Amino acid sequence: MQGKQLQQIALTQRGEGAELISASQLAPGMYLYALIADGQEVDVKRMILTE
Repeated sequence: MQGKQLQQIALTQRGEGAELISASQLAPGMYLYALIADGQEVDVKRMILTE
């Protein structure tokens, strides 16, 4: 929760889909992730990683 963007993933197609994020690349803590479509923030979710 330091306000840093850690990663950005560009989606190449519209519609239903999934993106896998490997937790082994991140330290334990709370993270926020957002879906942005056509320059508008659609939704924000919270992810909590533990050891």
